[in-house]
Amino acid sequence: MRNPEGFMSLLLLSFVEEKPRYGYELIKEIEKESGGYWQPGQGTIYGALERLDDEGFLEEVEVEESENNNRQYYGMTEKGEEKLDELKNKCADEIKPEDRILGLMYIYRFLAGEDKFEYLLEAIEEEFF
Repeated sequence: MRNPEGFMSLLLLSFVEEKPRYGYELIKEIEKESGGYWQPGQGTIYGALERLDDEGFLEEVEVEESENNNRQYYGMTEKGEEKLDELKNKCADEIKPEDRILGLMYIYRFLAGEDKFEYLLEAIEEEFF
């Protein structure tokens, strides 16, 4: 069960659509939005940003309010906006979130055992209900 093609691009373009961002900021945003459960590696983020820049979906931009002039900010291009729309439509068609979540839960129960699975269910209930 792998992430659909373009998942990282979709994620990064979605964040950069809001405002120009730099790599470490994106790592922290992903960590925050995942409730602290996912912090992608620097190589993953910076490699994806470089690829999106090379493909013309993002571009390097200057940010006036930057405290650190050494940070490389990326902004969205018109081509990037089109790509984001394409990826949103593609992922909506390909991903059934409930299938992915349930599949992972079954695998976790198999690998971790019933006791840890029960603990997981209790944690989910506390967090979301």
